[in-house]
Amino acid sequence: GRSIEQRPIVVNRRNRIGDFELDTIVGPLERSKAFLLTLIDRKSRFLWAYRLKTRTAVTVNEALNKFLATFNGPVHSFTVDRGTEFSGLVSLEAQYGIKTYYCHAYTPAERGNNERFNRNLRYFYPKGTYFEHISAQDLTTTLLQIDQRPLKILDWQTPYQVMLTNLSKNSD
Repeated sequence: GRSIEQRPIVVNRRNRIGDFELDTIVGPLERSKAFLLTLIDRKSRFLWAYRLKTRTAVTVNEALNKFLATFNGPVHSFTVDRGTEFSGLVSLEAQYGIKTYYCHAYTPAERGNNERFNRNLRYFYPKGTYFEHISAQDLTTTLLQIDQRPLKILDWQTPYQVMLTNLSKNSD
């Protein structure tokens, strides 16, 4: 895949909505196959998550197709790790024109936003959580709690406010 070194400056500077970092959060591997797919916008720090039954490229692509069908804004790029669950993103690139950038192996700091917000999710769903038992409504409530926390990096606005403001600018 395309290396993160080829990512354009506009993505690195966080100047626009629509550049996303993706990752997965897994439950206890020996007994659970369900996991969370997390997406975070680099500019607004707005977090989305989907609970998926299996950690495969097919299920990740299905969730991303659902995301692209419901998200009411631009999607320019995805930045992901080199996990096999992200190996099918090439088809989304061909279908939607979304560039995918792969981080170097064993360097989670290249997707620091995503790692930080995954840690926020772990506050609600500690290690060992069986994601099969989490309802869509519970996950939505958790995401709203995270997305409505003011952040210093956003001049004490919430990710929700920043996303909403930028989406309304794009619709004008």
